[in-house]
Parts: sequence; C-alpha cells; structure tokens
Amino acid sequence: MAETKETKTEEIKSPLLEKEEEVIEQPNYTPEEELYIGRLRSKMQVAQKNRDQAHQEFNGMDYQTYYESNERLANTYIAPKVNKEDTNFQTGIVRQKLFALLAPITNLNLSGDISAFDRDGLRVQALGNAMEDVILKTNELDIDDEKKNLRHYELLKHGTVFVEELWDEKQKKEKKMSGKFKGKIEQNWSTKIKKAFARPTRNIVSGLNVYLGDLTKYNIADQPFIFTVDVVPYDEAKAMFGEWERWDNVPKKVVRSAEGLTNTKIDWTLLDTDENYVEIIRYQDKWNNEFAVKLNGVLMTPIGLPLPWGYEDYNIAQQNLEPIRANFAYGKSLVSRLRNKSALLDEMLRLGILKTQKSLMPPKFNLTGRIISGRTFMPGKINHGLDPRMILNADDKEIQGMTQAEMSMVKEIQQSIDNESVSPTFQGQGSSGDQTATEIVELQRQAKMMLGLTVFAVTMLEWKLEWLRLQNVIAHWFQPEDKVVDEVRQELKDKYRQVSVDRNIEGEGQGRRIVVPTKEIPDGKSIMMAEDALAEQQGMPVRLIFLDPDEICSSKLVWQIVIRPKEKTSSEIQKLMFRAFMQDAMAFGPKLNMDYLAEEFATVWQKDPTKIFKSSDQQEIEQMQAAQVATGVEEGKPAAPGGSPVVSPRVNLPSAEKAVGQEINQSIKTQ
Repeated sequence: MAETKETKTEEIKSPLLEKEEEVIEQPNYTPEEELYIGRLRSKMQVAQKNRDQAHQEFNGMDYQTYYESNERLANTYIAPKVNKEDTNFQTGIVRQKLFALLAPITNLNLSGDISAFDRDGLRVQALGNAMEDVILKTNELDIDDEKKNLRHYELLKHGTVFVEELWDEKQKKEKKMSGKFKGKIEQNWSTKIKKAFARPTRNIVSGLNVYLGDLTKYNIADQPFIFTVDVVPYDEAKAMFGEWERWDNVPKKVVRSAEGLTNTKIDWTLLDTDENYVEIIRYQDKWNNEFAVKLNGVLMTPIGLPLPWGYEDYNIAQQNLEPIRANFAYGKSLVSRLRNKSALLDEMLRLGILKTQKSLMPPKFNLTGRIISGRTFMPGKINHGLDPRMILNADDKEIQGMTQAEMSMVKEIQQSIDNESVSPTFQGQGSSGDQTATEIVELQRQAKMMLGLTVFAVTMLEWKLEWLRLQNVIAHWFQPEDKVVDEVRQELKDKYRQVSVDRNIEGEGQGRRIVVPTKEIPDGKSIMMAEDALAEQQGMPVRLIFLDPDEICSSKLVWQIVIRPKEKTSSEIQKLMFRAFMQDAMAFGPKLNMDYLAEEFATVWQKDPTKIFKSSDQQEIEQMQAAQVATGVEEGKPAAPGGSPVVSPRVNLPSAEKAVGQEINQSIKTQ
C-alpha cells in the first residue's frame, strides 16, 4: 500500500511573521514619459557630478568632504587615538567663536516691515499691517525663533544654508471610548481621521540633499533647475505618498543595473539606498513652471506638472555667509576660515601636553640588565636592589616642559584666530595684560565691523524667507477652512482664519490688533463700535482690520519688504539708547510732545502706558478737585458737609465723543 503524503500549510500567527516575495510591476509608461524620464535622469546625473567633484573653492575637496569637515570642526569632533601614547585633545575654539557670533545675532529683531501698493502706486497701509500680523502669528505657530537660531548657526557653520517654505497640513486619529477600559482585550472605541492643523512652515534642508542646476549662478533664483534628495523609511514614504496612483509600483529595494542599460526600468536611483528605504527626489524648474517627484526611480507625477505651492518660484531660499566669487554658487564659512589655524593651535597644545608629560615623567635608559616596570618611578615607590646610577634620563632638557618661546607661539596663534573672528573682550571675557579703555573700545569696534558682515548675511536670509512666507500666506492662508452658519441670514458661509497679536496702538499704548478676513466688509461706524466693545471687554485698546480674501488672492498688488536689524525692544542696549535720546531731547524743552515720549518710554520697558501715566482728563479732574479742596467752594457754592468738595456736574460728565462711545457700547450690549 502506497503511503499517502499530505501537504500541511503552517498557520501564520501574525502578518509580521509572514515572508512574501516582493512583486513590483513596471509602471506602464508612455513613449513620451520614457523620453522625459531619460532626459530628467541625465540632468540629475550631470548636476550630481558637477557638485560632487573636487573644487578649488573647497580647498581641493569635493562638496561632501568639505561639508563633513565643517561639521566635525564646528562640533569639536575628537578623533579616536591611533597610538596609545597620542593625546586626542581639541581646544573647541572654533565652536566658541561660532556661538560668540551667534549670541548677538539672536538678540536682533529681524522681522520685516511689509508695505502693499495698489496699481496706482499708492500705499495700502492697513493691508501691510495685516500681513505683518499674519506672518508674526504663523512664525509663532511654527516656533520660528528656535528655527531661526538653527539656520543662523547652519549659515555660520557651512557658509551656505538652504531653507524651504512649505504649507504643512497634518491629520490625526481621533478616538472616542464607548466606555471605561476594564482590562479586556477588545476594541471599545471608534476612530475617525480629523484635520489637525494647516499652516506654513520652514525647514532647513541639508546642503548634502540639495543639487543646483548650474554652479556658476550665485543666486538660487537664477538656477535653471534645482532638486532635493531625501532617503526615508518605506513606511514614512507610504504615509506621504500611499494614496498616489503609482505607489504600488515603488519597490522596497532597488537593484541597480549597469550604467546606461535602460532609462525607464526600476534600476536607478541617485544614491545607494538600503532595503525598506525610499529615495525621494523632488525636481523643480521655475522657468518652465514644472515639478516632478520620483520615488526609488518611479516617476509619480504627470509630465509638466505646475509648481504645487501656489506661486511660480522656487520654494527654497539660499544664503551664503561669505562669497567666494560672483560666479560660484556656494559660500565660505567661518569654520573653514579658521580651520587651518585652529588645527595648528590644537597641534601645538597637543605637543605641549606631551612635552609636559615628558617633563613630569621623562623617558629613561635602563642599564641594569633587568626588566623594570614603569611603576618603579611612581611617587612614594620604594625600589630594592636598583642602582640609580644605572637608570639615566634620556636628556636633561626633557624635564623643561614648554618653553617661553613655545607659549608665545601659542598666544600668537590664538591672537590670529581672534583677529579673524571676535576678540575675547567682545565675548565678555577678560583680556590678558593691562588694556586701556581706548584699546577695549577699539577692539569692540573692530569686532562689530566683523559682525556687520554676518548681520548683513542673516538679514538677507530673513528677507528671502519673509518673501517666501508672504507668497505662501497669500496662496493658502486666506482660503476658507470651514463652513459656519450665519445666524442672521440663516445660511452657510465661509469661515476664515483670524489673527490676533499684541501691538502698540498709536496714541493708546500696548493693545491688540485683530485681522478679520471676510467677504462682507462692515462700514467704518460699525468697526468703531466693535473696537470699543472689544476694548471694554479686553481691558486694552483694540484695532480691527477687515480684509476681503478674494481681493487679496486675485488682485495684482505690489509688495515691499524692508528689514532693519535692530536690538529687541526689551534689551538693555535699547533702554540705554532711549535714556541717551531723552537727555539729548531735553534741549528742546517745551516743544517736546510729552504724551508721545511717555508712550515710547512704556514701549521700551514693555509696560502699559494707560496704567503708568494719567490721561489728560484725569489730570484735569485732579487739578480741579485740588482747587476745590483749597478754596472750599466752586462757582459760589459752599463745600459739602464733612469738608468734601462739591464736584461740578460738568466735571463728571464725559466729553461728547465719550458719550457717543458709551451709547454705542450700550447699544451693542442690548443687541
């Protein structure tokens, strides 16, 4: 009887244990797409080759080597010892100089003054103020103060920084429990996808991930094309592109074939990627208004797709710290400028440490014919049977340590590094030797001259980013985010994002300015009524700016952005400058507008002027009350019993303007 064999299928307990052969189908490209992919690949390969070859501008290094050397030096990288006797010492002076320059920049106010002009060239001041408020609020939501510090640090470190502007939309899972969790392994909640937020954001793009179409173009706006490369885990890429049509054609691993075999098969990536990683290439060409995305070699977008961010420009800003030359795209960094001298200083100090070690424990010759341990020469060690005459020092000069000449060389190198960056006096450190006040002032003046070039670079960077943020806001911020019910008209209407920021209200001190996008612009009287009502509710002056979102998005306005670097309002320097200003201004005596100066004083010290200073009406009332107390009568009438003055009704009545305001407020409350 023949033995019957049954084939048993092993049960898989979890999909994580399942092993499947990945079957990825080739995308069904059209002949036009095949030609497009081949030419796109050629452009990328040429740009990669041009950037990654050795350049004299990078001291004979390729860009990646240059970038990584700056990174190691800026972070005081300590290489492992090659020999046991080596000293892997680093002074960290370059990092100190980086933060010495970064500290005063952090204390600068680099926000832009925005102006809008209509077709006739007339300034629309309220619109410019509104855009300033919107950008200020988006910066707060994006935690841009910290990002600003990081991009300035990146600029000093590498000499070139790339920052992209994006419209970031995030979703999150919202889960609602049907009851309390009682320890049972069962799902007792419902899940739905909810919109988390939508706002503009800025991200630093590593220079290693950016490829420029022409290295002879200094300004990135003149580049024929640019593209960025990111390598992310497969699951992260799926979260971003999983809903796209060709996602199923994206392989988890690319097996690269010989160069030039094909232009369309999934066998080419710009970089070598590991399994379960996806190479994301984003290509943009503003001159042809063209955008393309490739995932592990698969073209994910149609040919000629317009730039997706709503404006026809690159969404990446580039800034160089120090230009190398006018026809070279990259800049020179503070780190690269100090590299040689810092390496020389580190080497001198390493040798100094070695020489000091030799002076404390000099090398010796053993003539005893016996093996002697190094512990023999340790302090307090008693050695028996050794003739000290048979143990000789290699050289009597070995016990001298570092000489005065060598210390002078170290100080000379340190001085040279200070001259090329910032002096210890500017860093807040005491200088060696006696220095006069004039010498200290001169050192600080020279350091500020050096700082001026850095401030110019960071100012230009912030101007470019402010311009990109403005374009992003116009394209996306004034789009309706939801629908709400108009209770008056009993119909649905668009809901827009409102912005409320603390601002100095002219003539009234610190208050709040609110930007309200709406298609129904109220009249001036209604706006004043609303401002008065809100001011009473908030306890501070309020200004409302109403904007028509359709007009902002469709009108051809001319925008102007000006950045004037200045110390932040609350800084001690600003307070000292205000004191000096007041001393000089006192020469004009009665011509001064004391109400305006009082408002400026409160602004500098970040106080509410309405609480610090009395208004003109309050002063008038107090003066009249004081006069009544002194005379005991007013207008021929006796004083009130108990010595209290009889107050005239005219004094207690508000002015006509205030009375109208009270009526408006009262009418609002009763509506």
